[in-house]
Amino acid sequence: MTKKDDILKEFTELPGVGMSKAKILYQGGFDSIKALEKASVEELTKLKGINKNLANGIHEHFHPDGDDDEEEGVVIDIDIDEEETKAEPEIEEEPDSKEKTEDEELMERGLDLYKKGKWGQALQSLKEALRVNPTNEQAHLITGDIFCERGKFEKAMESYEILIEINPKNDEPWVKYGDALMAQDRSAEAITCYKKALEINENNEQAMERLMENERIKTYVEGLDETLDGGIPARHIVLVCGRAGSMKSSFCYSILHNLSKKENVKGVYLTLEQSRASLQRHMKKLGFDSEGASNLIVNDMDDMVVIDIAHLRKETDTTELDGIDWLNSIITQIQNYKKAFGCEVIVLDSLSALYSLTTFKNPRSELFFFFEKLRDLGITVFIIAEMYDPEKEIFGTYGVEEFLADSIIHLKTEKSGKGTNLFLGVVKMRETNHGRDYNPLIVDKTGFAIVHD
Repeated sequence: MTKKDDILKEFTELPGVGMSKAKILYQGGFDSIKALEKASVEELTKLKGINKNLANGIHEHFHPDGDDDEEEGVVIDIDIDEEETKAEPEIEEEPDSKEKTEDEELMERGLDLYKKGKWGQALQSLKEALRVNPTNEQAHLITGDIFCERGKFEKAMESYEILIEINPKNDEPWVKYGDALMAQDRSAEAITCYKKALEINENNEQAMERLMENERIKTYVEGLDETLDGGIPARHIVLVCGRAGSMKSSFCYSILHNLSKKENVKGVYLTLEQSRASLQRHMKKLGFDSEGASNLIVNDMDDMVVIDIAHLRKETDTTELDGIDWLNSIITQIQNYKKAFGCEVIVLDSLSALYSLTTFKNPRSELFFFFEKLRDLGITVFIIAEMYDPEKEIFGTYGVEEFLADSIIHLKTEKSGKGTNLFLGVVKMRETNHGRDYNPLIVDKTGFAIVHD
């Protein structure tokens, strides 16, 4: 770095002075900070590109109390290096150079201070930039970023809102606004912002990444999704637990049915116990039939597929079944369907049936790898799990399932007089703010619904 570069750098550290203003000062004969310190406001304003406000700011920087040892109107004799004077035109003739406006200079200074961690000074410079030009988009954006980094999310959102108002076609502030909401655990609102950014610019990679990270799968259980920030986080492994008669299969089937019918989401129902025909007859009686929804036709070309492994078990010799590695076979089967069919959601019915087929040597270790392989598939998996203990609420046979799962939905039956009532509770759901109350769960021809007090 040359002496001249050092001087220009020193000039840019003055309030309101960016590189283009520093060059103007240098070309105007001020070849050192000391020379600039001796300059009067009048001398500075004679330079083209230095307005009175900036001149006053520079002068006050050196003379904060108004003391000035110079006599009014005295011209300072500056010795300018002849070689540097000759070189000066080169600065003005830089290719594609465009003189920045005052607010751009202040904004760049604010950005530089922000990068150095000087937040207070950065905000002051940005505030001045916005005073000069209230529509400086970059200044609003950086201001919002600083407030976000300092945890002042409401103030950050104010900056992004102003920016959106200034330029509704700018997708960037929508992503930033979404990030500020997400930092406050307002994920449903944040997702709306990310989607808005993609409406403006379908190639916004940040918005796409955020949506993938925060995507939700709707259950279409009336009254439930709104208590789960919009649904179950996509790519979760969800245990749906309950004792016999708690409608676990119907509950999971209804989710696949509605996702397929209303969103064209491709799903696979993997049954290891009940036959496909029996399952579909039962679901039809509940109102989940294929009428009006061609994607419920049972074959691998439709949006919803029911795989009947129960039939496979009956038709296969017992000795042959004993040699099958069922855990890995299930993984391979799902991989194949994902590749050929593109399924996004799967129901595995049930864990107890899978256990009856499997001889574990080290169940904790083997189940850990089974769950991890399911997670690596990158799809949402509902696993139906029977609860056998009539007294204790144990959500897994081997005591590890509830820790390996991302979410646990508990369907619970309670006797009431001569009848039995059904309740739903969300025991666990990562990345979600949810209550822990058990609410009555009802089902009719329109589907499932929970009743809030």
